[in-house]
Amino acid sequence: MASAERARPAGRFLSLFLELQIPMMLGASVCYLLGRLIPASSSLATAYHPGTYLFTIGDILFLNGPVVTWMLFRGHGWRHSLEMALAMLAPVTLIMVVGQLAEYAYLLWLVTAMYPAMCSGMLVYMLYRRGHFTRWAGHSPPRPST
Repeated sequence: MASAERARPAGRFLSLFLELQIPMMLGASVCYLLGRLIPASSSLATAYHPGTYLFTIGDILFLNGPVVTWMLFRGHGWRHSLEMALAMLAPVTLIMVVGQLAEYAYLLWLVTAMYPAMCSGMLVYMLYRRGHFTRWAGHSPPRPST
């Protein structure tokens, strides 16, 4: 019985981590599809393509925004949602800073690395706040219907 009780919080944690991947993937898909809608001959295509700062900023917003929105919808509150956004942004920012300092063309590489980097930031934050993420969303278990 004790092992089953310990498995429940771990199951909730893993379930929420996987649940948060869905809005993140949807955001990445929307970002990709919007990029494909830009005609190659337009002036926007020269500014918004993989390897540019504008694309990187768009990618960050499209990956982060849906996760924050979903967390708010699920009752995690503004504090945890914004902390999650910052935690997801931290590895990307680190890559950008190190890339600038090393004078390395990292932006094109970041297109591929951004999703795993943001997932690692999400996981680290969830482990840091595991007490919050092993309870039910909204900070209390669901009430039985009467």
